[in-house]
Amino acid sequence: MLSLSTPSSPPLTHGAVTASSSVALLRGAAARRDAPLTSAVHAALLKSGALHPAQPLAVPNSLLHAYLQCGLLSPALRLLDETPRRDVATYASLISAHCRRGAPLDALRAFLDMLAWGGAGDQADAVRPNEFMAAAALQACGLARDGRLGRMVHGYLVAGGFCADPFVVASLVNMYAKVGDAASARRLVLGLPCRDVVSWTAIISGCVLNGMLEEALEVFLMMLEDGVLPNNVTMLSVIQACSLMGASEMFGPVHALVVLLELEDDASVANSLIMMYAKNGFVEEAMGLFNGLYLKSGDVCSNEDVLAAILYGCTISGSQKNGEGIHAHLIKMGAFPSISVENSLMGMYSGFEQPGAVHLLFSGMEAKDIVSWNTVISCLAKSDHVNEAMDLFSVLHADGGGLAPDFVTVLSIVQACSNAGLLLQGQMLHGCIMKSGFVYDVSVCNALISMYAKLGRIDFAEMIFEMMDIKDLISWNSMIAAYGMHGDGHSALRIFNQLKYAGTPAPNAITFVSVISACSHAGLISEGYKCFESMRTDHGIEPSMDHYACVVDLLGRSGRFAEAEEFIRDMPVPPNSSIWGALLAACQLHGNVDLAEKAANELSALEPESDIWRVSLSNTYALAGRWKDAAMIRTEMRRVGLRKETGWSFVDVGGVEGFKFVSADTRHHDAERIYSVWHSMNKHMADLAADVHKQSPISAA
Repeated sequence: MLSLSTPSSPPLTHGAVTASSSVALLRGAAARRDAPLTSAVHAALLKSGALHPAQPLAVPNSLLHAYLQCGLLSPALRLLDETPRRDVATYASLISAHCRRGAPLDALRAFLDMLAWGGAGDQADAVRPNEFMAAAALQACGLARDGRLGRMVHGYLVAGGFCADPFVVASLVNMYAKVGDAASARRLVLGLPCRDVVSWTAIISGCVLNGMLEEALEVFLMMLEDGVLPNNVTMLSVIQACSLMGASEMFGPVHALVVLLELEDDASVANSLIMMYAKNGFVEEAMGLFNGLYLKSGDVCSNEDVLAAILYGCTISGSQKNGEGIHAHLIKMGAFPSISVENSLMGMYSGFEQPGAVHLLFSGMEAKDIVSWNTVISCLAKSDHVNEAMDLFSVLHADGGGLAPDFVTVLSIVQACSNAGLLLQGQMLHGCIMKSGFVYDVSVCNALISMYAKLGRIDFAEMIFEMMDIKDLISWNSMIAAYGMHGDGHSALRIFNQLKYAGTPAPNAITFVSVISACSHAGLISEGYKCFESMRTDHGIEPSMDHYACVVDLLGRSGRFAEAEEFIRDMPVPPNSSIWGALLAACQLHGNVDLAEKAANELSALEPESDIWRVSLSNTYALAGRWKDAAMIRTEMRRVGLRKETGWSFVDVGGVEGFKFVSADTRHHDAERIYSVWHSMNKHMADLAADVHKQSPISAA
């Protein structure tokens, strides 16, 4: 039937039928996230006139809701601009959509727009929020983690009389918990005439979300004292809090409570218990739950977080057998391919120092991400398979299947060059880093400084340090340690003074270990001791055992054994093995047999199974010509089954010749010339040590 209505007037009965059916269609489209159907209905509504301003708002609100459910924000906002009238449902859809897409500030802007819209129009057209709108605004504040905005909305709701509604109060509790204001959330809950599990759980979850783990457990105890039993959501938060705190004394009671509440069959709760035990190294307990939930039933664990946690637990607890058992189960149940699971397995085998297994897993992966490449490169680099690590890095850099090295990859390979003494490869890598732009990453520059210092090119380390626009404390510490490694105590002190004068960052405990050690290696006794004294007086840093050991080494290296003994006697804490070890090393350097025996006696009580102090004492006897005593110690070591691991060094000459050698090694074809140079250097160092020994004591410096 032909409609006789004019375009400027709304259709009559036929339009009403169209509107009713359209609302039903739009609800279905919203439920199915059907964007094409939503657009088609929109076109039909425009054609029929059902969106005319005089028509009820049910149709445009349904269309707006459908667009938002489909994630089509732009057409939804255009529709909103074209709608001259709005009601609570209009803004409810918009605010909820902004919260769903993680844009809480946009949601709050929509809420303020609603308030402005209601105040600007006639009384009949005013939009008044209801309790659901209030809850949506509070949800946005919680998502934004903005307590100040939350308190402002709270004030508005108090003035509007909304806070008598239990639903609004529950939303307020949830908001305060999410922004980390547990005290306000607790006051609101305690003010409720009837407290339920939802309100208590909101506070507990919010505390965990904001890292307030002890507060979360305190609120949990208050909840139990209030006679409210926890549900599965409560227990998930409590388990997570215990796990993050590492509160092993709570693991058993929490597990028992889960059983008492008959929640052990809840998959999410059981998985959380597995992760709690595994991440804290209780692998047997984790495996017991894992076996009952998955292995015995023949089910595949599809939760990648659980698998990663239990494999990590196997690694930190040294339970390789359990890890291999899980690997076998995953193969049997057809859990592959799965990048995250395969990465976790590689991480586990890397922790067990099995580069072959790591490389085998990597080679068999159908798809790889950057974590896969980083794991295998790092494992190979740490396992003395530096050439293989470099080859993989080259493949990734040249053609990584759409992937490129990140700063983790670069740090691993720089560390590999440093450990293996590969200067030429390190320089080539430096060029690659500059070309790729990683030279502006502070962590990468710090690693390069350490690498060049270790490989003997302190000039390159200086160049990188000076060129850095931004330096963190690790940068300063690395440069100080680099100079100390090269015996340049004056330069180490210069950098240390520059750091002090800069003001930010402030020196920390590691800084003082580096600078005192640098002074020790350079024979700057007075300067090193002044740095030690300034720790507490000028910087408020309490010396640790490492600092005391550095001072003992400082005094011992210079042959000032009386002062070293006095310093040890005056220490406010009992000396440990690092103190006596430093003194014993100094005694070996200067041939002080009597004091070496005293230090060795102390070490024998502290570390009776160690071979380090025995070898050092044996060498001291040998240097003093007491060969029988030296041989007796070596015989005793063999009798009790102690065997010193052979130390080795590696030299790389111009990238042409690499040679790995041990003490007293004569295999090299130039061994005679090498030992001649070594004897000359040794005599030179002995002469310098004698000169230092003749210097005045600290008190006179």
